[in-house]
This record gives sequence, C-alpha cells and structure tokens, in this order.
Amino acid sequence: MKKKLTPYQLSILARHIEQKRRQQIWRDSLITILIFSLLVIGTFLAFFRVWQVEDFSMLPNLQAGDHLLLAKHKEITRFDLIAFDIPGQNKQAIRRVVGLPGEDIRYYDDILYVGSREIPERFLSEELLAAKEQDYQLTQNFTLQDIRGTKKQRIPENHYLVLADNRSFGMDSRDYGLIAKENILGVASGIIFPISAYGMMQFRS
Repeated sequence: MKKKLTPYQLSILARHIEQKRRQQIWRDSLITILIFSLLVIGTFLAFFRVWQVEDFSMLPNLQAGDHLLLAKHKEITRFDLIAFDIPGQNKQAIRRVVGLPGEDIRYYDDILYVGSREIPERFLSEELLAAKEQDYQLTQNFTLQDIRGTKKQRIPENHYLVLADNRSFGMDSRDYGLIAKENILGVASGIIFPISAYGMMQFRS
C-alpha cells in the first residue's frame, strides 16, 4: 500500500517540479540563443568583413580610422570602393573602381573618359572645382597603356582600374597596375564607425 503524501510534501514536490521545468526552459533558451548567435556570426563571416582605413589616400571621402563594412560577394560597379591585396606587395588597400573589364580608360584635363564618353566624378566635385580655380590638375593625364603591366587597349576580363580619391598623394593602379578580381576582398557597404558617419560615404557619382 502506497504511502499518501502530506500537503506539505506535495507542495515541496510541486516546487521541485516547477524548478526543474524552469531550469529546462533556461537551458533550452540558452541553447537556442547560442545556436542563433553562431548562425548569425557564421553568416556575417561568410558574406561580410570589417575593414579599417589606415591612411589618407581616400580623402576627402574616407578618414584614417574609419571602419567600413565590406560585402564579400557584391557585384562591382563603377565608383564602388573595394578592398584588395596590392599586386606584388604584402599589403592591402581600399580604392575606388574607375575602370571596368572591357573598357578603354583615359584621363585628360581632369576628365575621365570611358571610350569617347565623359564620366563625371561627383564625389570629387569640390576638389575638381578648387583645382580648376587654382589652375592645377587633380588627376594627371594618362591612358590605359600608361598603367603598369598593361599593353592592351582595354581592361582585361576580371580586372579593374582603381584610383585613390586623394589623387595627388595616394598610390593606386597608376603605381601598381590593375587589380585582379581574385585579389579583391570586398566592396564597401557603409561606414560603421564612427557612428556619426554611418551612411555618409559616397559610393557612386
């Protein structure tokens, strides 16, 4: 014959069961949060990375110390900012895409020409105006044939011509040649630090 539990014992048992139930809920919740966090981190690392600007080559649009969010698999278009491994150097940089595969690029009198078309660079409008008023060139004249390692009339497939926004001082394709797609680390999506600068980066003209 089973011994009947007293009300007090039933109360203790009920509290114990409730405590176990709450502990299980907490464990399940923590496991769910952990799995979700790992999925979020894994997805972020698969598609994005954070990049810190380390020099002044992209002035006036990027400052040293700016932190950018790079999209690893974004399609590259003209005037995108891309991070990449510098050809022949153990260094990385971020520059602006000016020339795309298959294009004939040249600069003359501070005007970008793609074939015979003039392409305005609105992200440098103030600097171009200042250069004109002070009678100097922001971007020295050059053609695609002047680019290091380039003998063709057009940019080869899967290669890009990049320039620094700080045209007079920043090193770019004029110094180290075209950038192969395989060496590109990502396309800048926005400034994530400092927070006040978020969304202020000019991607295209």
